Amino acid sequence: MKISVGNLLSAISHLIDIAQGRREHAPKVTYISLQLSNLLGLKPVEKKKIYYAAFFHDIGITVADKKFITSHIDPNLAKNHCLLGYEFLQKLPLDKDIAEFIKYHHEFYNGSGAFGYDHLVTPFASQIINLADQIDITLDFSKPYYQQIEEITNWVLKKKGVLFNPIIVEAFLEIAQTDKFWLDLYNPHLRHIVMALSPEDEVYFDIEQMLKFSEAISLLIDNKSFFTHIHSQGVSQTVYTIAKTMELDSEMSNKLKIAGYLHDIGKMVVPNEILNKEGKLTKEEFYIIKSHPYYTKLILSQIPAFKDDIANWAGNHHERADSSGYPEKLGKDGLSLLDRIVGICDVYQALIEDRPYRRGLPQSTALSIISDMVKNGLFLEEEFLLLKRAVS
Repeated sequence: MKISVGNLLSAISHLIDIAQGRREHAPKVTYISLQLSNLLGLKPVEKKKIYYAAFFHDIGITVADKKFITSHIDPNLAKNHCLLGYEFLQKLPLDKDIAEFIKYHHEFYNGSGAFGYDHLVTPFASQIINLADQIDITLDFSKPYYQQIEEITNWVLKKKGVLFNPIIVEAFLEIAQTDKFWLDLYNPHLRHIVMALSPEDEVYFDIEQMLKFSEAISLLIDNKSFFTHIHSQGVSQTVYTIAKTMELDSEMSNKLKIAGYLHDIGKMVVPNEILNKEGKLTKEEFYIIKSHPYYTKLILSQIPAFKDDIANWAGNHHERADSSGYPEKLGKDGLSLLDRIVGICDVYQALIEDRPYRRGLPQSTALSIISDMVKNGLFLEEEFLLLKRAVS
């Protein structure tokens, strides 16, 4: 099993963009960064690092759950999301320079940025991503690009040697003269354009590296709420134990473990105040939180290696055998045993964990509740017996 890191970045960045409410921000920043890198004559190895760093540059905003524009303007919030992104990337089996580039992508030429580092200390790649980032958040995509070229270029020129590296500014002024640059930025299919620009020697994860990546993502998700800080890891471990009990082969067992890690990835779009609310959710809040398995399947289906199995196992974890689940009301005929295993492990893990409104339940109580769910047709006896064997 080989997974394209480019496909992973594109899918995860899509979810980040949805969470931020900013259409295609990551692909736009990546596209601008690559165009600048090409014109500046950077070596392929540096362009590859910039490609990955630009796609993931704002991963920390989703963790911090802050408004997009505020997180780019307020120095303290900018520093916070840079640090969170850096810490996340440090956990991944990728070149450590990529994490460094993300950490310092809000530094300015004169040292007035998030960490107060000037151009002599800040990595050149971070300075490229910073200019690309600032261009995208300054552009108003509700207006034609040709009405803004002069304003944007004049602003960048004014900040030359103040906020932005003069060498990078000159490169931008050159590419800004081409219509193709702006037309690509406005293209609704820009993500596909950027994917076509992926490095020739693209990085691929094997199954062990994918497990590390998935675990890092699960920590990112679970840390959105104190009450779920070990949830995905717990689901993943229980699912994996069941897979071993079933004597599934190593690849299938590890795929299920990945599904356990990633089943709640759709929660990246759910505001923290809803996840952490102690009282009863409003009707609107309940609909918002119910959307997360939809986004889980949507995003994981964009990864070719996941679309036929992991995306379904993870995305169907709130479906029920009696068709009372969500978001598709699939029912037992539309759910595989492995779908139902992830679902029942999710319920078990949620019951034994603390929540804002209650303490975690004893194992016996949790199993008793799930037994009642089986009697009422929400789960089948098959997955319940497997769960009991795994946790007993």
